[in-house]
Amino acid sequence: MKLYLLICMFSWTICMCTVRKVAAAEGFSIRYFNASHNNPPSAAELQIPEEEDQVYLDGKLKEIFPKGMTGLSDEAKSIAIMQYVSSALTLKNNGGSATKILKEGYAICGGMSHAFRILCRKTGIPSRYIGAFYLRPIQGGHAISEVFYDGQWHLMDPTFALFYYSNPQYDQKGTVASFHEVVLNPKNRTAMKVVEKPWQGTYGTAERSFNPLPAGSDYLKDVYGTGIVDLYVKYATETFPVAYGSADPVSFPVDADLRNNTEFRVGEPDGDSRDVVLQALNGTTYVGGHYLGGSFPPGFHTWTIHTPGRCRVQIIYESTTDTPPQLAFVPLKAVRLATHRYDNRQALFEILTIGTEAIFSIYCPESTFVVDAIKAVRISAE
Repeated sequence: MKLYLLICMFSWTICMCTVRKVAAAEGFSIRYFNASHNNPPSAAELQIPEEEDQVYLDGKLKEIFPKGMTGLSDEAKSIAIMQYVSSALTLKNNGGSATKILKEGYAICGGMSHAFRILCRKTGIPSRYIGAFYLRPIQGGHAISEVFYDGQWHLMDPTFALFYYSNPQYDQKGTVASFHEVVLNPKNRTAMKVVEKPWQGTYGTAERSFNPLPAGSDYLKDVYGTGIVDLYVKYATETFPVAYGSADPVSFPVDADLRNNTEFRVGEPDGDSRDVVLQALNGTTYVGGHYLGGSFPPGFHTWTIHTPGRCRVQIIYESTTDTPPQLAFVPLKAVRLATHRYDNRQALFEILTIGTEAIFSIYCPESTFVVDAIKAVRISAE
C-alpha cells in the first residue's frame, strides 16, 4: 500500500499525465531564469473553464460554507476549500475537469490541486498551478497551488492538506508563505495541517470545524515511512525546475560529455517513453523531461555539450508517434546549426560547436513532442 501511494503521488509520469494539456495557444518563449513567482494574478487565474458545471460547483461551495461566506477572509475561504478537497477526495489517479473529479470523488496531486483552484476561483480568489519537478529522494513531480490575496501569493497544498505559516501556531496574525518563500527557507515556517488525515473520502462537521494545527514530525509517517514535513524540506530545497502557472515554460537541463565519448544516449527507440522517464528520474547525467512543447506546463530542453574543441555533432530526437510536431533549435553559446531534417518519427539537428562548451535549447513550438529516445553523436572534429 505504501509503495502504491508513493508511486501515485510522486511518479513523474502520473503527475504530468494527470494534468497534461495543450498550452501552445497561450504562447511559448524561451527563458533561462524564472521570476514568475512575483507575477500578479492574470485574468486566466480567475477563469472558470467552459467544461465546468457552474451549478454543481455552486452546490459544492454551499456544502463547504453552509452559513455563507460573508465576513470570511480570502485566507479563511482558501483553508476551508482545502479542507474539503483534502478530506472528500480519496487518493487515486484521475484527471479532467474539477466537476468530473469532484463528482467521482478521487484524484492525486494534479486533480486535487485543480479542483481546489477552480473552487477558489468560484469564490473570487485568483489561484494558479505550481509544478515542482525532480523531487528527491522520492523521485517525481508534484502539483501544488497558490492563491492570491493581500497583495501576494500563498502556497496551499491540498494533496497533503498543508500550508506554511510564519508563526508557530495558527493565530490569524501571521502570514501564509508562498511556494517561493518555502523554497528559499523551508525551516523558517511552520507546516500547518488543515485536516487530521487527508484522503478519507468523507466531509462533515469534524472536517469543517478542524482548526489548523502544526503538522508535527509524524504527520503521514505511516504512509511514507518519514514524516511529510521532513520530506517537504527536501522537496523544497532540491526541486528543479518550477513552473508558476500552467503556461509558464520550464527549462530541463541536458548535460552531454563528448570529450572522451563519441555518443550520449537516453532511452531506446522502442515506441515508449518509460525508459526516458526512468533515466530522467534516476540517472546521473540526464534530467530532461519527456514532454517538449505544449505539455502542462510547456517544457523545453537546455543542452550543455562538452567537446574536445570545434566539432560536428548530431542531435537526434525520436518520437513515440508517427509524424510528430517539428522541433526548433535555439543557439545560446558557442554553437551553430548546420543542417536539420525530419524523417517520420525522427528529428535530426547537425550542429557545429565553436569551443569546448556549447549550449542550446530544443523546444516544440506547436503541440507536444513525446520523447522516445535522444542521442548526441560526435561525428567529426575540426
